[in-house]
Amino acid sequence: MRLGAGLGIALAVGAAVGGWWLPAAAALAGVLVWLTPRAELPPRMTPLADGARLMARLALVTVFASVVAVYLLPQYRVPAAVAVVLVVTVVDAFGLALPRFLRGWVVGILLVAAAGLVALCLAISPERGMGAGPGVTGLFAAAAVLVPLLERRKPDRWLAGVVVVAAAVSAAALYQLGPLRMALSDAPLDDLLAAVDGQAITPLLAGVMVIAGVPAALGALTEARGELPRPWGSVVCGLLAAAGAVLLEPGQAMLVAAALAVAELLVRSLLTLVARWRDVRSVVSAALAITLLAWLPPMDLLIAVAAIAVGVLLRRPARTPAR
Repeated sequence: MRLGAGLGIALAVGAAVGGWWLPAAAALAGVLVWLTPRAELPPRMTPLADGARLMARLALVTVFASVVAVYLLPQYRVPAAVAVVLVVTVVDAFGLALPRFLRGWVVGILLVAAAGLVALCLAISPERGMGAGPGVTGLFAAAAVLVPLLERRKPDRWLAGVVVVAAAVSAAALYQLGPLRMALSDAPLDDLLAAVDGQAITPLLAGVMVIAGVPAALGALTEARGELPRPWGSVVCGLLAAAGAVLLEPGQAMLVAAALAVAELLVRSLLTLVARWRDVRSVVSAALAITLLAWLPPMDLLIAVAAIAVGVLLRRPARTPAR
C-alpha cells in the first residue's frame, strides 16, 4: 500500500535524481530494506531507534497526504493535505483502523491499476528526445527515495514482489515520458496518462490516489504513535505531520522522508552492531545506508537529524517505568 500511495510523487523525485537508473534503484532499495536487521534491541538503545522510527513514519504521513492533495485538488494542495492529516488523526485518536479485508481490496485495486498503467505505456509508442538524465551515481539517491515506500514483511517474497512492481512501473513511466519530462512534473502519473491519451480516466486516477493515500497515511500515523497514549499521542503526531505538509513542497517532503527512512535503517543497523559486533549483515546494511545518505541534499539531511532528535524526546517518556 505504501508503494501505491507514494509513487505519485516518488516517480518525479526519483527521475530527477536517478534518471534511467530508477528501476535499478528499486532493487538496491529492496536490498537495503532486506539486509537491515530486525532483532530486538537492548532497552537502553530503544529510545533512539523508536525516535527515528516515529519521525520516519510521520514523514510518510506528510508524503501520502501531499500525494492525495496533488492529484485530487492540486490548486488547493496545502489545505487538502492538512485535511487528510486531520482525518487520519481523528480516526487514530478514536482507535479505529482499516479492516484487514479492506486492506486486501485496496492492495488488489492498486495492483490492477499498476498493471493497467504499465500496459498503456507499452502499447503506445513514446515521444523521443527526452534526454539522458543523471548518470550512474544517481542510482544511490534514487534508491534512497524509494526506501520509505518499501516494507519488509514475512515472507520475504512480499518485499520482492513490491520491488518488482516498483521497478516495472518506473521502467514503463521512463519509457513513455523520459527522465527529464517526468522530473519536471508535479503529478507524473497525470502526465503519463496524458502521454498515452488517457486523460479521460484522470478522475479515476485521482480516486485511486485517495483509495491508496488515506489508508496508507492512517497506517503510518498509527505506527508513528506506537505506544504513545491516545488521544494526545495522535494529536501530537498529527500536528507534526500537518506542519510538514504546510512547510514542505511535495518533492522536498519525499526527500526528507527518504532521509529519515534510510537514517532509521542506519540507526537500527548501528545499534545492532553495538549489541552484536560480529553481525556481518549489520555492517553491510550500515555501509549501504551511509552510501545512500551521502547522495541526498544536505538540507534534507539536517532536517532529518533535527526530526530524529524530536522523535527521541517524544519516545523517551513512553519508556520511563512507572514509580
